[in-house]
Amino acid sequence: MRKFAFCIIVVVAMGGLLVACGSKETVVTKEVIQTVVVEKEVPVEKQVVQTVVIEREVVATPTRPPAGQPRHGGTLRIVSQASIPTLDPQFSGAYVTIAVAAHMFEALFNWDANLDSQPQMLDTWDISQDGLTWTFNIRPGMKFHDGTTVKATDVVTTFNRWLNGIFARSSLMKEFTTEAPFTVVSENTFTLNLKEPNSAVPLIIGKPYGSVFVMPTRVGDRPSSEQVEEWVGSGPYKFAKWDQGDKVILNRFDEYVPQDGPSSLFVGRSTAYIDSLIWLEIPDEETKLAGLETGEWDVVDGAGLDFYNRVNSNPDLTVPLYRPGHRTNVIMPPTHPPFDNTVARLAAQTGMDDTSVMSSLGPKELWDLCPAVFFCGTPWETDIGAEQYYNLNDKEEAQRLLTESGYTGETITLLNPTDYATITPVGIVVRQELENIGFTVDMPALDWATVVTQLGSPDTFNVLASWDVHWNSSSPLDNEAIGAGIAIWPKVPKLLDLRKKFIQAATQEEKFRVMEEMQVEFFKNVNALYVGVFYSIYPHTSALKNLEVKAVPYYANTWLER
Repeated sequence: MRKFAFCIIVVVAMGGLLVACGSKETVVTKEVIQTVVVEKEVPVEKQVVQTVVIEREVVATPTRPPAGQPRHGGTLRIVSQASIPTLDPQFSGAYVTIAVAAHMFEALFNWDANLDSQPQMLDTWDISQDGLTWTFNIRPGMKFHDGTTVKATDVVTTFNRWLNGIFARSSLMKEFTTEAPFTVVSENTFTLNLKEPNSAVPLIIGKPYGSVFVMPTRVGDRPSSEQVEEWVGSGPYKFAKWDQGDKVILNRFDEYVPQDGPSSLFVGRSTAYIDSLIWLEIPDEETKLAGLETGEWDVVDGAGLDFYNRVNSNPDLTVPLYRPGHRTNVIMPPTHPPFDNTVARLAAQTGMDDTSVMSSLGPKELWDLCPAVFFCGTPWETDIGAEQYYNLNDKEEAQRLLTESGYTGETITLLNPTDYATITPVGIVVRQELENIGFTVDMPALDWATVVTQLGSPDTFNVLASWDVHWNSSSPLDNEAIGAGIAIWPKVPKLLDLRKKFIQAATQEEKFRVMEEMQVEFFKNVNALYVGVFYSIYPHTSALKNLEVKAVPYYANTWLER
């Protein structure tokens, strides 16, 4: 029997498989002679082939992780709740903006799974004995998506932009800061300088909505009234592409520097197991659900509540239910007639049938009436003032108030998006309720992205159908309808004074009494109509693992088993 050299090309193919396993490898070229026994006589040959040298022990055939164990790879396709107006989370507080931005940007403090503010970009911090100087040390070694190092100067630039921005917490924080609110101490250290002590700083600046999302100075050095032109953060995913009106694509940021410690919602060790996240804009609700059922996409963010029974009975889908929920509201900017008159706003409040409005959303098990200005199911829940002001559905008294206000039948414009399952049906009923009271109402057909562009110029509309979330308005510290920096909210000096008094109250009991005063004042001035709460659903493929919706869906630390 003769022997011959057989070139095993499968070795190279196996090297490709080993790459998929995550093995570290080096490709070298060397002379290899491998012999096998054959049944015929042939001359011995000598060939040069390329082989793979593995620097650590691996198995020849890759194995999938056990079910329930994290695994890398794949693309997650998410249907956005509505059209996306911007990716700048300091320019707009729109939910659809935050849902994307939370994966690109990090903040000094953010929420853990218990909805407590915890450090995200911070290493350590300290408070001076007089309570007037907060010293922050950011985590060393963090990188922006453009490859530059995160420095204290970047944080201060972004923090200053936020401080002069649109959020209620921004204006609240500004009440306590000095004229020179920041001092850069070193590359990783800066101070926040206060004129009065404020122990609530982490709570004020540390939530996923309206947080101090940090950008490089060259990107974020502009007023919050101007959108940034690049979307560069330090989070686990980086911007790849935005086809406006169609899709947003984020890819894993391979140089991401995570925190130490176990993952807990937005804080702790965030790992981007999934390669790419794609948010799709699909206006039609039936199309959204049909595509989910056929596997065309993987998640429907905030699906219409009418679809709950359908998706909940599908064994291939998982349906997280969000509690304590979102709150349906009706906003009447006080910038021009008729709602520059408090009596006209009282007329709308007195005549509104809140039960009919909430019924438009879907099954009763997914919504509740809630008179608490600072949300039901929170430490600040109370029904004080409800008997006099909430869900009265008194059309006769409402019509009397409307006449008293001096309203003469001029047409008012109601902004209600056509592409938002948890808002669109609300606006239809609100229009009918307002007309039943005696208002003349026009409701133009606009998508959500267009609606959002008009919020900075409330002279173009009179009423807005919308909702807010418990993590943005569930305490007197940060309710957007009390002291936000945009003109759609009435500015009531007594409410602003009570908010400061709430912060300075020494005991929980004292804080609660102040909060009750705030609730009654809120009703009397009709800062907004808080109609009721609903519990959003986020149906997704059962192949998506470890998703728990606490604020916005956060896909770091989730993975795909497929």
